[in-house]
Amino acid sequence: MKPNCPHCNVNLLYYQMDSRLEQDAQRAEKEVNAVNRFLNMLKESSIASPLHIIRLVVFFLPLASMCLPMFWAGHKNVSLITLIMSIVNYGLDFNAMLGDLSYFFAVLSIVCVVVFSLVVIIGSLFSAGKNGYKRNVAFSVVNTVILGVLGILVCANGGMAMWGFYLTLFLYGLDFVLHFLCEKDSKGKISTVVCVLLCVAIAVASMAMPKPVKTITDYAGDDSDVRVVSFNVASAFGTKLEDTDSMQRCKRFGDEMRMSMPDLIGTQEINSLWVAELKKTLPEYQIYAVARGGDSSEEKSEMNAVMWNTLEYTIVDEGTFWLSQTPDVESKYTYIDENGEEKSAGCNRICSYVVLDEIKTDRRLLFMNTHLDNSSEQARIFGVGVILEKMSELRSNYGNIPVILTGDFNEVEQDEAVKTVSSLLNNTTDPSKKKATYQSWGYRINSDEPIDYIFTTGNGKNYTVIDNLSNGYISDHFGIMTDIKL
Repeated sequence: MKPNCPHCNVNLLYYQMDSRLEQDAQRAEKEVNAVNRFLNMLKESSIASPLHIIRLVVFFLPLASMCLPMFWAGHKNVSLITLIMSIVNYGLDFNAMLGDLSYFFAVLSIVCVVVFSLVVIIGSLFSAGKNGYKRNVAFSVVNTVILGVLGILVCANGGMAMWGFYLTLFLYGLDFVLHFLCEKDSKGKISTVVCVLLCVAIAVASMAMPKPVKTITDYAGDDSDVRVVSFNVASAFGTKLEDTDSMQRCKRFGDEMRMSMPDLIGTQEINSLWVAELKKTLPEYQIYAVARGGDSSEEKSEMNAVMWNTLEYTIVDEGTFWLSQTPDVESKYTYIDENGEEKSAGCNRICSYVVLDEIKTDRRLLFMNTHLDNSSEQARIFGVGVILEKMSELRSNYGNIPVILTGDFNEVEQDEAVKTVSSLLNNTTDPSKKKATYQSWGYRINSDEPIDYIFTTGNGKNYTVIDNLSNGYISDHFGIMTDIKL
């Protein structure tokens, strides 16, 4: 290859160089002009004036307002933050959402606001382009109508709009006003007024919808000897964002107990804060509670508290033992699995008991309360063995007295530990009334089987699942109650 043509001696590298350079320059100029036009449009759309800057900020604010409580739906506060937390902690269960339409529509409204806010933000970058004003108004109308309709559906299905919802509506109305102020042509005046009035109408309509009626269940009594409750109260969990704050739930628990006035109450996952508060709010009851140990803090230090009505019973004996190979000392069950590896229960597990004398009859009974392990079936089976052995020992010491055993067994009725207890004591669960007692704050459907039980040497009736949610959740479990004839 030679740089020059052999016939005319023209240098091929520089052949028509001037025309090619001119073409490149024209092409570059077109590209620069296109970029400059785009940048100018972005500037005109977003920061052309202080009003444009304010409008740009307002476009982002619905994403923030949704982090505030938007609705009281599904018997809890619903916001973007609580929705994210529920997905992280419990996954996404569409069946659970559809089980409560107020919660379903609340979630749907938040998802729609997120999606449409992102669309509006992207569309706002082209506000100064052709039909930009009409596009902005159309986006805002769609956002407002969809949020409004979903908000009214939440209220129509037993929920309630909260201030995050009204703040988001206000921001949509402010969008309309800013669209008009930023538009040089006043032709948008009428549409802006109409859209602002639409926001006001939706707000009024949602406020006019019937509000949830909050009640306390009135439990009728009968002539049975003993009314017993078992309740896993999840004292260390919950947040104010979801309206599941621990001490607020403690008050709800006290309200429910005052209505049913059981003779005996067995609680699981209670802590010292709840015990101190319940001593004030339920002064008729005496409480015996021992921390199981091994927990990270006082707030999370779980107890299996037993409570008894002092107008009905006096204390004879009390005690706590660990469901391990060393039940008399704070400890955790350990074992060797089939692979020769050392395993253990998920945490320390205990059973607390009291021996009580009934004031009116001098009749004596043994009341035991436990919480079996959640992570190891072998630990649950072993724990039941320890409980039954201690029960036999106490009955031998006190003259074969009647027994009531309550607890969260972390098993359904077909599992081994529950079957073992059922072979010696009567399971008071009514097959016609039973339902899932662990409900994950309503975020998941956990079958139809209970994992909380009341066993007795007597006979139970009037089995009731304490599932009143009109005041909000008491726990991530439902309580159970049974009247027992000893």
